[in-house]
Amino acid sequence: MATNSFNLAPSVRVMLWAHGRSRSTAFGMAIASEPSIEVFHEHFVMAYRHGEERMCDELFVRGPPVPGYTYQEVKDRLERISCPEKSAIFMKDNAGSLAGRENYKYLPSGYIHTFLIRDPKASIMSSYKCALAECSRNARDVGDIVKLAIDVYQFEENYTFYKYVTEELKQPAVIVESDDLITDPRKTLQKYCKATGIPFSEKFLNWKPGNIDHFPDHMKTPQFVEMYFKPAFESSSFKQVTPSSVDLSKLPDELKQYIDKVMPLYREMVANKL
Repeated sequence: MATNSFNLAPSVRVMLWAHGRSRSTAFGMAIASEPSIEVFHEHFVMAYRHGEERMCDELFVRGPPVPGYTYQEVKDRLERISCPEKSAIFMKDNAGSLAGRENYKYLPSGYIHTFLIRDPKASIMSSYKCALAECSRNARDVGDIVKLAIDVYQFEENYTFYKYVTEELKQPAVIVESDDLITDPRKTLQKYCKATGIPFSEKFLNWKPGNIDHFPDHMKTPQFVEMYFKPAFESSSFKQVTPSSVDLSKLPDELKQYIDKVMPLYREMVANKL
């Protein structure tokens, strides 16, 4: 098994932090295709949006709180997990779900923190489409659509946490640009594995559609999958696609302005990608 400077044992422990619509669910499904790796999906998202301490906007609140997902419970679970028979423990999550620096105290110890980013133009367009679908079912106005699209995206929160990891925790920048997974998945994942100590597996390149056993039960419902995970759920690899320009003409002006705001943050991070 590959080694790394963090001297973690018995299993390498890695967290992938992403923003919304960055292909992070597909990334997690790729890693979960290797049975020697224990994978978790968005436990902090569960705490933020669905747990007993949920902090998200009321647009996201659905049903009663889900037990077992306070921030402290998530931290304890990730620290307590022991899988000596596994080569790695991996969790994919969204940095925005930490809901601010005051909750960084709930980060589980012993993990390498890594990041996945995607061009804001493509991500915001995808977030906007999700927000349109959600708000059309609930008769929301344009203001709600914009608010929801930004809340799905959460790039600024991802950037703030990246600065914390690199400047205060003194961990190296391990950043994957989402488009690199599409253009050269083998090379990109090999670089990621070398940087983190996760053993590379050929299984990462082709996986079984619908392999979401690592999801919390609350996220396995057909409605949840249809709304947020359908393309990833139906995928079996990082598909090569023909590059195309993103038509921003139909976006509300507020979202165009938001893209201009976060683009410098994206450029700073992408300059340090693997």
